[in-house]
Amino acid sequence: MRKKSGVNIRDIAAELDLNISTVSRALNGSFLISRETTELVQHKAHEMGYQFQRMKKNIVILLPSSDSELAWYSINLINALQNRLRQTAYRWEFITEDNIDLIQERSIAGMISLVYLPHLFLKVSAKYNIALVCINNTSRPSDNVYSVNSDAVNAVSKAFNCLVEYGHKNIAFVSQNCGSFAEKNRQAAFVSISKKYGLQNSCFIVPAQVDNCHGIVLDLYKKGVTGIITDGESAGLKIWNSLNFCKIDVPRQMSLIAWEIPHVSGMVSPAITTVEQDFSQLAEKALQLLENRWNNDRQMSDIQVPYLLHLRDTVSIPRMD
Repeated sequence: MRKKSGVNIRDIAAELDLNISTVSRALNGSFLISRETTELVQHKAHEMGYQFQRMKKNIVILLPSSDSELAWYSINLINALQNRLRQTAYRWEFITEDNIDLIQERSIAGMISLVYLPHLFLKVSAKYNIALVCINNTSRPSDNVYSVNSDAVNAVSKAFNCLVEYGHKNIAFVSQNCGSFAEKNRQAAFVSISKKYGLQNSCFIVPAQVDNCHGIVLDLYKKGVTGIITDGESAGLKIWNSLNFCKIDVPRQMSLIAWEIPHVSGMVSPAITTVEQDFSQLAEKALQLLENRWNNDRQMSDIQVPYLLHLRDTVSIPRMD
C-alpha cells in the first residue's frame, strides 16, 4: 500500500493506540486480525486520508486431504478454477485439508473449498477470520461461509424425465454412498421426483459397491429394471463397463444415464447419455461470491448452478419381452 504524504501506519497506530504490526495487518486484510479491529483500522485510515493502493489478493484453493484420491470430479473442477483465475489479477495456490494450518503463514484474502464432506466450514469459520466459499457443500451465512452447488434437483429431474419420456417406469438410482452433501441432495431429489410421477414403488436407490458392480447390474436386470441413473462421475463408467461385461444390451435391455466425464463419456461405444456439472459456472460463481464478500455485499446468498444434459446412445424405449 502507498501512503499519502503526512499520513502513515505509525500515525494510524498512534491514533488508535495499537501496535504498528496490527495496523499493517489490518490494512492488508489479514485473517489474523479480528473483523472488528480490521474495520476500525480501515475506517480510521480512510478518515485520516490514508491512500490505499490496490494489491493482488491471494486465494487458497482447498483440496481434500492428501490421502484422498483426486477423481474425475476434482480434476475437472480444478481445471475450471485455474482457467477462470488466469483471467484475473489474483494469486492462488492449492493446499490440502490436512495442511490447512499453512494459511497462518500467508496473507490470504479468501478461500474456495473443494472438500465435499460437510464438516469443513465448522473448522474454518471457528478458527480463521477469512472469506470462505464451498463448492458442492453446505454453508453457514452467519459465519460468512457461502456455497455454490450444482443443482441436485435439476440434475435428477433431467435424467428422470428423460427416461420417463422414453417409457421407463422401473428406474434405479445407483449411488456411491460416500456421504457427501451433494449426494444426499441427489438421493432426496430422486425420491421426491419418483413420487411426483407416482413411480415410488418401482423406483429405488441402490448403494454402489466398487467390487460388486457386476452383481448390482445383474440383480437390477433380474428385478425388471429398465433404466439406471448413476450418481457421480466415477460410478457411471463402472456401471457402463459392468453392463457390457454381463452382456446386457445397452440401451435395448437397459438404458443408462450417468454423470459426464469430459472427453470420455462421448467417446466410448455406445456413447453414454449424461448429465454434466457446469464446472466453468461453478468456478465463475465461486469467485463471484468471494468478490461479493470482499465488497461487503449484504444481499449475499448461496448459488445453484443448473446441469447440462447430453443425450447420446444409451437411452431408448425399453424392449418389451
